[in-house]
Amino acid sequence: MLWPRRAARDLALSLALALAAGAAGAQAQVPNEPGAFEAKPKTPRLHFEVTVLHASPSPGGIDPGAERFDRLLRDTVRYESLRVVKSKQRRVKLNEIEKIELPTGRDFRFRPIDAGDRGVLVSVDWRKAARGDFRLPRGKPLILGGQPYENGQLVVILEAE
Repeated sequence: MLWPRRAARDLALSLALALAAGAAGAQAQVPNEPGAFEAKPKTPRLHFEVTVLHASPSPGGIDPGAERFDRLLRDTVRYESLRVVKSKQRRVKLNEIEKIELPTGRDFRFRPIDAGDRGVLVSVDWRKAARGDFRLPRGKPLILGGQPYENGQLVVILEAE
């Protein structure tokens, strides 16, 4: 009886082909199936705080909002008064340029380039005062200063949270 052997062989061959096709189909995703193409993870927004200070040789004391920065600046910048001119919180994507308008009419611009365990790598452009790439460890501020303003100078503090 050849027929049952042939049928069994054909059945085994069909079953093997069906399993192979099923395995191949499981690997190839059909675009119309839900979840077939995974969406790219959204680029996270990074949190920054930008504080603009005015340091002046004129007497006037320390603004209550600037006390925290007074401890950071006292040994490096000479001033008799320190006040907060502007403080902004920003959420910025990687490679997105953020601009903060300064009281001088110029912009302080920064762009986060990379974020990792060691902090955030930020490109800074503050015309005639500071330009470059800086790594900001979380919790450690970047202090930039020097642009003249109202008988003193502006100090920009950039912090990544």
